[in-house]
Amino acid sequence: MKFDGKTLAAATGGSLVRDGGAGDLQTDTRKLDSGSWFLALSGERFDGHDFLDRAAEAGAIGCVVSSGVESLEEGAVLVADTTCALQDLGRYARSQLHVPVVALTGSSGKTTTRALIALAIAELGPVHQTVGNLNNHLGVPMTLLATPEDAAALVVEMGTSSHGEIALLADIARPTVRMVLNIGPAHLLELGGLEGVAREKGQLLLTMAPDDVGVVNLDDPYVAKMVVPGRRITWGTGGHITLLSAEIDAETLHTRAVFGTPEGELSCTIPAPGAHFAHNAAGALAVAFALGLDLRRAAKAMEAYEPVGMRLRSEALPNGVTALNDAYNANPQSMEASLRVLASLPGRRIAVLGDMLELGGDEARWHAEIVALAVSLNLD
Repeated sequence: MKFDGKTLAAATGGSLVRDGGAGDLQTDTRKLDSGSWFLALSGERFDGHDFLDRAAEAGAIGCVVSSGVESLEEGAVLVADTTCALQDLGRYARSQLHVPVVALTGSSGKTTTRALIALAIAELGPVHQTVGNLNNHLGVPMTLLATPEDAAALVVEMGTSSHGEIALLADIARPTVRMVLNIGPAHLLELGGLEGVAREKGQLLLTMAPDDVGVVNLDDPYVAKMVVPGRRITWGTGGHITLLSAEIDAETLHTRAVFGTPEGELSCTIPAPGAHFAHNAAGALAVAFALGLDLRRAAKAMEAYEPVGMRLRSEALPNGVTALNDAYNANPQSMEASLRVLASLPGRRIAVLGDMLELGGDEARWHAEIVALAVSLNLD
């Protein structure tokens, strides 16, 4: 999305010091394209205002700043807080979108499910989605700002590590379809136990508009009882979309899932190992159902899934060894899923486990339970 100085000032409540023309918005001078505006974010360990000269050298047509405006020769918009300005610009970008916006949150499986949803709803046309881990108070507005003009739908991943963040992200993105995947032991230190995690994640549903759709995982006891002020679509081992079976092919490491749906029984082969992939695919089908799409077409589209990052990615090592690389940041929920996949496969099975972080006062217990699970699965 392109902005001129006048629009930037109006959207952020800032002051237009000098216009610089129309361009997109960037927050990193290392990636800044000539003809873009630079927004100088500030954090605990960095201050974008230290790089105003570098932005000018890179060809920025203007800067959005909260200080140092007197040193700028290019366009300039002065705001009280550049983080708030970025979020306000995300709200403005959302106001210009007239397409379905799907948002999902949960303690584990967000990225995989987001990728599956994007495939399942591709019937609509080009789908823009969160890139990498841009799922927080900065990443969500950046995702909105990066939405192409021809996008037919948007899938936004929402993460949180503090109280109030999900409500903020929902206010910025105003999703029309909202999914809570699960509640598990992640960010317990900040959110105050599983009940605190559930209250925080549940804000995505509680902030719904009457015409929005809530997509609820019936297999999670915390999610199943969440209040849905609008239309409610359910999925899991029961609900509108039911996962009937999930079987891993030991040779291909693919998972064949069978679903019960309002359109009859459907199957889908996902190019990744694990019943949790099939479960996440059921959630993606529920989103397609909420949008009134052809579920057979959606199921077929999910067969093009590719593992995202280090999330149970199959990698061939020397001497015929296969590694399941699941080295992305873990919590007990995702660790258990990975161990059960490993235990279900033939051959010699070795688990190499690292620390799980941000688990609060019960950290030792959660680690002990994972070790006990690994022992009970009779790994080699």
